[in-house]
Amino acid sequence: MEVGMSWELILESINDADEQFSVELDLKYTWIARGFARDWKAAGSPAANTPEMAELVRGCWDPKLRIANVADREEVASDFTLCLDPSQGRMHRYTKIRLTCSETLELHRFPFDRQLLAIQLTTYRDTNEVVFVPYEGRSSLNKSRAGRWKLHNGPSPLFVVPSTDSRGLIATSGRAYHRAFITIEAERDANWYITHFILPHCVIIAMNVNVTLISRNEVADRNSVTLTLLLTAVAFQFLLVSEVPKKNYQTILDWVMATGLAVQLVTCLLVFLNADNPHNEEWDRSAFYSLTDANVFVVELVFSLVFIVPWVAGNLLLVTLAKCGLYAASFDRLVQFGQGWLQTAMGEDEHGSCSGTYTLIRSGKARTASLVRFVKDGASSRTSAEPILAA
Repeated sequence: MEVGMSWELILESINDADEQFSVELDLKYTWIARGFARDWKAAGSPAANTPEMAELVRGCWDPKLRIANVADREEVASDFTLCLDPSQGRMHRYTKIRLTCSETLELHRFPFDRQLLAIQLTTYRDTNEVVFVPYEGRSSLNKSRAGRWKLHNGPSPLFVVPSTDSRGLIATSGRAYHRAFITIEAERDANWYITHFILPHCVIIAMNVNVTLISRNEVADRNSVTLTLLLTAVAFQFLLVSEVPKKNYQTILDWVMATGLAVQLVTCLLVFLNADNPHNEEWDRSAFYSLTDANVFVVELVFSLVFIVPWVAGNLLLVTLAKCGLYAASFDRLVQFGQGWLQTAMGEDEHGSCSGTYTLIRSGKARTASLVRFVKDGASSRTSAEPILAA
């Protein structure tokens, strides 16, 4: 039996903290039900909206797909089956699903990052019973409700067909299942982070240069400025904790925050080294303080040129490069950064690599569909392409 299947996507949201994304998925099936035309004629050819026709449709076989990477929510908003042509048994089924899928996000370049989001479609039937065959079609991504994200025309669906010696797509029962990967290319809109965090944070840290304008003997005033700016920077970061993903590695935004704290530490050190207490006659100043007394102008000038000026210039350069798109990794390199959803689906992880033969089928509007046999055993891999008819 051949079942025509199509889908449409609406991306609702992307959750950085939980590494999940929510989509609204419309699935449409069309097929010829075996024996339906015979049963319809035997029932007296009932009309479309009669109870007799509804009973015949309920007794008809329905195709079903399973979303393999569902995280914690799968809501079927609409699900119904219609008979388009009872004389031929042509059936149509429509299913609207709202679901949340898990995905490993690459956030080293946050907030100037791109992501490949994959929805993994599979069946409950063995490869000897159900086979996914791609065909040319239009883009399945309609629109997005996810704020701060720009969507690109994603690649055509990828079909993975395991062989009998495969590991990763083979169930514990020994049955092999086909999988189809619907990928969404999403690029984060960093303007919000630039406007609400990077530039204000840059100004707060740069204001530390004001301590050089206060007299050396006003130690309390200098410390007041330094501590006020330090507390402001910490409070500012605390307010934005919910907007920053919590990862076990440093992102670009983490490095910006850490560099800002380092500049604050240097400011505190400057106030300490250049402190002057002329009213404390009993305090014997060391030779090091005598050196800073003689070169106080040079020390504070070096502080301004070595720390504050590069800090401001570095932030402006970061924003400029981000606007030019130089910090966003290309989509074809995301797997190198750990977003290997295909390897994960095949069962490959840090404890062991997948082995066996897989058939990858990619179809697109701009090129002819082809079969690619992907063989990976240990650290070695090789690929070869064959015409789709050769399979």
